[in-house]
Amino acid sequence: MGTDSRLYKGDREGQKVSEAEPAPRVHPDPEGPPLAEIISIGTELCRGQTTDTNAPFLAASLTRRGACVVRVTTVPDDEKAITDAIRRAIEAGCSLVITSGGLGPTADDKTLRATADALGVPLAIHSDAKAMVEAAYHRLKERRIVAHDGLNRSREKLCALPVGSEALVNEAGIAPGVRASLPGGATVINLPGLPEEMRAIWSGTTATLKMLHEKPASAMREVEAPTLDETVLRPWLDKIRKEFPGVWIQTHTPGFRHKSRGIRVTFEADAGTKHEAELAVEGALRRLLSLAGTG
Repeated sequence: MGTDSRLYKGDREGQKVSEAEPAPRVHPDPEGPPLAEIISIGTELCRGQTTDTNAPFLAASLTRRGACVVRVTTVPDDEKAITDAIRRAIEAGCSLVITSGGLGPTADDKTLRATADALGVPLAIHSDAKAMVEAAYHRLKERRIVAHDGLNRSREKLCALPVGSEALVNEAGIAPGVRASLPGGATVINLPGLPEEMRAIWSGTTATLKMLHEKPASAMREVEAPTLDETVLRPWLDKIRKEFPGVWIQTHTPGFRHKSRGIRVTFEADAGTKHEAELAVEGALRRLLSLAGTG
C-alpha cells in the first residue's frame, strides 16, 4: 500500500500543487555524528501561550542515540515559515529534520503542505494513512466520542501526505506521523504537537532510523574553577572541546554578586558502556586541571 493516484489540493483548488524547487541534497560527514534539527511549529509557542516540551524530549532522545542536535527552531503556523525552516535545515547539512505540530484537520495545521513544498513534491491521498485515519474514527465512534466515522473533507486532510513519504502509526491519536527520505540522504519526520501522540510515534520510529545508535550509558563530572572570569577559561575549554569532541562541556556562572568563588564546569558524555563514558569525562576533566595548573 502507498500513495494513491489522486493528488490532493485541499483549499488550493486550481493552484499549483507544489511551488517549491526540488529539495537540496545532503552530504553528511561520514566521520562525524548525524546532524539533526528540531522544528517546533505553533503560533501559540511563538506567543508564549504554550510551553514547548516536545523539543527538549526529542533533543535528549537524539543525543542518547548519537545524533548532534545543531539547532532547535520555533516557527508559527505559517506555511512559508515552516517550508523555509525545513529547507534551511537540509541545506545546513542536517541528515535528520524533525517537526512537531501542525498535523491536524483544521486550516491552521499547515505542516504537511509546507513539507511537500520544502521537498518539491505534491500532496496525495496515502492509502496507509487513509486506513489509519478511518480506523481511528471508527474506534472513536464505538466509544461514542464522535457521532460518525468515515471521512469528510476535514478528515481527508489527515490522509494527504507528501508523495513518496511513509505514514507512521499513531497509537495515541488520529493523525499519522510522516517520514520522507530524500535521495541525498536526509530524512524529514513530521510528528503531532500533542506530547503523548508525539512520544508514541517517536518511540516506534527510532529503531528504524539506521543513522541512530542507542548510547544507553552516560557519565558526568563537575568541577569549580577558581575564577569568576569566563574569559580566562575560554582558551582552555576551546582546546578541550577539540581534543574531546564526544564530551559536552558547559559552564555555569554564578554572577559577580554571588558568594561563590568560581565557575562550575560540567563535563558530560554518552557512550555504549558506562566505562567508556566515564573515561571520556575523566579525560576531559584531567585535561582542564592540567591546563589550569600550567596556565
